[in-house]
Amino acid sequence: MSGHCKLLVAVEDINDNPPEVVVTSLLSPVEENAGKGTVIALMTISDPDSGKNGAVHCRLIGSSPFKLQSSFQNYYSLLLDGVLDRENISEYNVTVLAEDEGSPPMSSKKLISISVADVNDNPPRFESPEKQAYLRENSEIGSLICTLSALDRDTGENAHVSYSITQSVVNDVPISSLFKINPLTGEIHSMRSFNYEENKTFQFKVQATDAGVPSLSSNITVNVFILDENDNSPVLLPPYSEHGSVNTENVPYAAETGHFVAKIRAIDADSGYNALLSYHISEPKGNNLFRIGTSNGEIRTKRKMSDSDLKTHPLVVLVSDSGEPSLSATVSIDVVIVENMGDIQTQFRHVPVKEDSFSALNFYLLIAIVAVSVIFLLSLICLIAVKCHRTDSSFSGYNPPMITTHPDGTWSYSKSAQQYDVCFSSDTLKSDVVVFPAPFPPADAELISINGGDTFQRTQTLPNKEKVRLESL
Repeated sequence: MSGHCKLLVAVEDINDNPPEVVVTSLLSPVEENAGKGTVIALMTISDPDSGKNGAVHCRLIGSSPFKLQSSFQNYYSLLLDGVLDRENISEYNVTVLAEDEGSPPMSSKKLISISVADVNDNPPRFESPEKQAYLRENSEIGSLICTLSALDRDTGENAHVSYSITQSVVNDVPISSLFKINPLTGEIHSMRSFNYEENKTFQFKVQATDAGVPSLSSNITVNVFILDENDNSPVLLPPYSEHGSVNTENVPYAAETGHFVAKIRAIDADSGYNALLSYHISEPKGNNLFRIGTSNGEIRTKRKMSDSDLKTHPLVVLVSDSGEPSLSATVSIDVVIVENMGDIQTQFRHVPVKEDSFSALNFYLLIAIVAVSVIFLLSLICLIAVKCHRTDSSFSGYNPPMITTHPDGTWSYSKSAQQYDVCFSSDTLKSDVVVFPAPFPPADAELISINGGDTFQRTQTLPNKEKVRLESL
């Protein structure tokens, strides 16, 4: 006989299964300007164990701008909890740790890679706000002046930089006639040959612009300095400035050592060492009578004069600069030894100078002078003619007074229709003659004083004045 029973075996769970993390959705790459709270990934967490062995908790390992948020049982969301900057960190590796409550607990990790997408949030940057560039004068057209470089921390099209000169005029001259820039490489080339003596510096602005949308840009100030070349010879100043002339300086025979003879002065349009001048006596070689200051150009005597010295000493002074290669100018001076200071005369023998051609301005000036002279002469002739005409008219209506002598020692003065009787005494050396009017219409009496002689022997014409004073010699 047999008996039967039902045996129920209960299997007790032990924590022998780790949690499992499954990413169901992932947003990658994430734009760096994404806002806080943006959902990056969705995950599900599962654990086949039961009870506490299947109760799972999730968290992130390490620091990151992300956080986990439980959206539903065993469902989690990975959210953005900070600010992304692709230029600092372009990719994040986020580790999710899932751990159950078993004893001992079991856990698993899930690595999620998140890339950060670039946005055009960085303008091109130059190393400094100003760029110093140097170019020698007389350089060839197209010479490279400098190369500009701007860095953009963005990537792709956002980092593609182009260059342009923003100014249109520099020193009142169009920039296109002075400089050009390669928009891709940033190389600046000259468009003409420059002269240091005319222009020493140029300043303009260059703009670097990226290809982002919207585009960003920045500027840099470029200072171009023209470097001097030794292309100007020294120029002598008066009184020794005339080219080809021979100047004469006189020195007394009794001159002491160090007597001042002459001072040569010169200037150089260059600058720096190219304009540093020195003076030397080039001829005659080994001159032992005169010396010249190397820096000041003063010619002085080295010793006293002797009878064996020549009376005339032709000197050729060389003025040279310190450039490479050195440029120079010469001046000829004849130093004449004279006995007396009163004999000193400065003479200059000049070479013939070709006169300038007769210009049109001189021609017009000559015409103007001739015209003014002709007008002046005509005016003078007319004035003289008018004066002569008036004089003739006045003489035609004028009756000169007459003085008539008589046998009895008296004489009469007649003016127009008037007659005066004059009586005088010859007893004294000086006689007073009283003029009495004749029995004619009234007239003013006149007193005539005569020194010396007794009588007039001839008829004389007296000027027509109110009072007449005669003196006989």
